[in-house]
Amino acid sequence: MAHIPDFPPEFGEDKGKFFEHYDKIQDELDEEMVKRLKENLDGILVFAGLFAGVNSAFLANTLNLVQPNPLDDISSLLQQLVQGLQSFSLPSITFTPSLRALVINGLFGLSLSSALFASFFAVLGKQWLMFYRNRDGGGVDQQRWEQLRRSLGAERWGLVPVLEVVLPMFIQTALVIFTLGFVLYLRTMSEALSNFVLVPLVVTVFLSFLTVGFSLWDYSCPFRTPLSEIVFRVPSLASVIGRVIRQAKLQLFRILKKLRKRMKRLQERKRDPRASSNEDGSTGDSTGEGGEVVKSGVYCLYDEEKGNPAIGVEVRSVQASPVPQDAGHHRSGRERWRSVMHAVMRKRRRAMMNPESGFWRLIRLGREVEEEEVLHVVAIMRVIRISEDPKALYHAALNLRSITDPKLLALVCDDELTTRGLRECYSEALEDLDKKHTSAKSPESLLRKTLGFGTAFFHVAISAESFDDFIDILGMKSAFLPLITSEMSPEAAQIAGDICRRAQTFVRGFMNLQLRQIGGAQPGALTTTTLAANALWFAINGIPHSQDIVFGDRFRGALAYSEISWAGLGLLASVSNLICRFHDARKRKPYGLLELEWCRFAFLRVREAYYLSKPTPELADAIRDSFNSRRNLESNAILFKFTWRLFTREDDGDKKLIELAEHALSAGQHLICAIEGSIRFSKDGKKYATAREMCFKAMMENMGPRGGEMKALKGVAWRQRLMLTTATDYMRYIMGLEGRVNEEQNAYAKGVMEQIRGAQIQSLRTLLAMGKEYADAKREFEETFSKFSLYDVAESVISGDR
Repeated sequence: MAHIPDFPPEFGEDKGKFFEHYDKIQDELDEEMVKRLKENLDGILVFAGLFAGVNSAFLANTLNLVQPNPLDDISSLLQQLVQGLQSFSLPSITFTPSLRALVINGLFGLSLSSALFASFFAVLGKQWLMFYRNRDGGGVDQQRWEQLRRSLGAERWGLVPVLEVVLPMFIQTALVIFTLGFVLYLRTMSEALSNFVLVPLVVTVFLSFLTVGFSLWDYSCPFRTPLSEIVFRVPSLASVIGRVIRQAKLQLFRILKKLRKRMKRLQERKRDPRASSNEDGSTGDSTGEGGEVVKSGVYCLYDEEKGNPAIGVEVRSVQASPVPQDAGHHRSGRERWRSVMHAVMRKRRRAMMNPESGFWRLIRLGREVEEEEVLHVVAIMRVIRISEDPKALYHAALNLRSITDPKLLALVCDDELTTRGLRECYSEALEDLDKKHTSAKSPESLLRKTLGFGTAFFHVAISAESFDDFIDILGMKSAFLPLITSEMSPEAAQIAGDICRRAQTFVRGFMNLQLRQIGGAQPGALTTTTLAANALWFAINGIPHSQDIVFGDRFRGALAYSEISWAGLGLLASVSNLICRFHDARKRKPYGLLELEWCRFAFLRVREAYYLSKPTPELADAIRDSFNSRRNLESNAILFKFTWRLFTREDDGDKKLIELAEHALSAGQHLICAIEGSIRFSKDGKKYATAREMCFKAMMENMGPRGGEMKALKGVAWRQRLMLTTATDYMRYIMGLEGRVNEEQNAYAKGVMEQIRGAQIQSLRTLLAMGKEYADAKREFEETFSKFSLYDVAESVISGDR
């Protein structure tokens, strides 16, 4: 349908639309950053070169202050010749430079060193940028993710702050140091002249610190300098240093733990050298070359990383023979050391070929490379945070819905800019839709865009860790939702109630949006997220509606023909079993202990079902409880249909899966019997006829093959046995309705039973291959069917006699 977003099944499978926008944005960011940094480095190099020339000239002049003057020695010698003195000393021998001269030259030398240091790292920075933009070989995807890893590395290691903040700080520091030296140098000539130069220096330093204060007071102040940036980054720098220290401690602890385990294993082997044995319990001894006794056996190797037993491997251990060895076989210490080093190098080469080996993990202390799934999330987050193109934002939202790992979605939840950007996109699209919406029809493009943003936003919001975080993502501060609700004041309880009701309204708005012009099959991503929104709203709205009323006829009609996953199945079962614990029909009740705790519990339950990726015993129990409740008949009929479909679609002979399916679907007869009773005895019973037909059709469509190989027939025996059991209980329920003959409904029931009977296996050989349980179920079905086929006649005679 034109108004339904085209959600990609996996990230990037949208015909390259997202990558088209992402590559453009990333290239623009990289080009702008590289261009800006290169211009900054070029300016540093030019200024540092000119400044080093000026500084060198002064330094060459002031170096004479710290070394003796040769003219003084010549003058002293001439004086001694004239006076005819026998003993004398040269001024160069007794020369000692003054403290002021040393300080002046030290300041000039330090200033020159700072300038040269900045120039050196400016050249290094240009090399870093050249490597950053260098494209390695490989395909487009490999280059894209490699460039993103470099971009993340540049952010993580602070490439931009180093080149834009630190290097200019060296130049500015060199200028201040040079000016101090210049003032001291002038003081050797004229104190008044030095004071005249000192005043502008003090004023300049004072103004620079004043601008730092302005920027700290007002973050938007334009007087930002490298010093102010450093001051701003002190807290983050401290956290980075702390994180690095913690990671180093953790790595060291892991290495020591592995070494301790290996040393313990070696000590155990030394204490019990005959720990290995053959499968028959005996050990095979043989004499090797040189007179060693070779012990052979089967050891059970263990995976050191996971602790799981691996395959049995024959290991041959060499023990010292009691027979004295001759001197020819004695190995010197150097040879033993050489053999050990050769063994270590061989292991290291093997580890280099296999990076997942435990040895490589032991010696590798570096940081792990980002997985490609993490890069997918980072790419989406960058587009949402930076781009202003509606198409780029739309395709980023669609691809975000394809991310289903809660750990990856936690990265999005923790990023306030991304969640706020998604919320703003959804709110703006919803506002535009409401402005252009007419009673007849909504613009398809706007509806498609709003559904895409809304589905992605709620997909992220539902992945929050708690109900309080969910409220924060919706843009409603949870400051009035205390953890200890028993200590809530009446005012706080009233505010908490208002916040929760606003969240209900927000969720209800998304539900109403999905119900606009709904019809036909819906994609699985949209269906699952809408089911989650329905489940959450139904749980926390404070109005005890039934599930059938919450879903409505239009949504159920679309849901019956839509795609659904295990998560959708879990949400259907969860909603059916959730019962609102409080009543807030007037929407004025304060939220106290029970209400707020129930909202938190219901959110966690919906979140758990939303991320269900495979069948679990809890899911089977929830489905069984839904069928046994005999409530929400129309919605549970859809649950019955999808339970049959999913369990039979995933059936590949897995015994655990079959046990879960039988446990969940064995209660299906209670649902079908409840629907039959509603059809016969309710005033509006005819509306349940579609639900009854859906249940029988689901069993017929998923009963499996009736011929072919024996192995395939044995695999589907449980399906046909379950269908026969359900049909048998259904016929017994109808026959148990004494004195209430409904010829029209009985005729329908007989027709369905005849279809089920005709679909069963008739061949005796195949029947025996299906197993005894299937044969017993078929026999009971046939006996019950023979009685059920005469049910109308017998009941009519009884009614006439009466």
